[in-house]
Amino acid sequence: MSKTYLITGASEGIGLEVARLAVASGGAVLMVARDAVRLQAAADTLTGPIRPRIAAVDLADAAALESFIAGLDAKGELPDVLVNNAGHGASGAFVAADWAKLDAMLRLNMNALARLSHWAARGMKARGSGSIVNLSAAVATRPTPYFAAYAASKAFVTNLSIALHSELKAHGVAVSAIHPPAVRTGFGAADKADLKSTLVHKLFPTVGPVTVARAVLLAAERGRRSVVVGPVAGIVMGTAPILPRGFDLAFMTLLFKGNRAAG
Repeated sequence: MSKTYLITGASEGIGLEVARLAVASGGAVLMVARDAVRLQAAADTLTGPIRPRIAAVDLADAAALESFIAGLDAKGELPDVLVNNAGHGASGAFVAADWAKLDAMLRLNMNALARLSHWAARGMKARGSGSIVNLSAAVATRPTPYFAAYAASKAFVTNLSIALHSELKAHGVAVSAIHPPAVRTGFGAADKADLKSTLVHKLFPTVGPVTVARAVLLAAERGRRSVVVGPVAGIVMGTAPILPRGFDLAFMTLLFKGNRAAG
């Protein structure tokens, strides 16, 4: 039997590439994103034995998320693999940021991910099988000035995922945290994470969304607790515990401040 997948943030970038690979492998995929038109257009580009389904949901809206979960429960739908990919980015000085934008990012990156993980983990534990794959980031391992709230939200993702893996592995359920460096998607654009002016984008190689998507599906297949994607992410995560904190903060400030004022 083909595996079933629920993939959030599936209208573009990493999420779309995960869906593409899953559909091509014969998986039955439910693609979730906020914009129904873009989501349908993305789904129409995928080819495989089973046509993907879509669900337009604003996951940062708690009521909409609960309604979505209730609908899945009513139909008895529980995926073999949940991929929590949906996320926002917000860079620049924390105090200068628009709170509404930060609040939406934190609700999506943490609350929605935790709620979907809680829902799926309960059902998977009762069933005795399943995989949850959560998209984190290499910066999850260190405080990151001028990317502070985003990096902190990814630290939450990593720590939650690794702890849940420990709790659930004896019940046949794997929870994985994926740690890519900067990815070649629209994430860094001015209307999103706004990283184009930063040194981190200018100095360090990026990885493609297909590379990350392959890591996601491999983690789901093998039940890996934590996955580091590429050498840049490996260096970022490997050096975090050993660098003096003052030096580390100065270095991360240099990488992420860009041309912006301190705010």
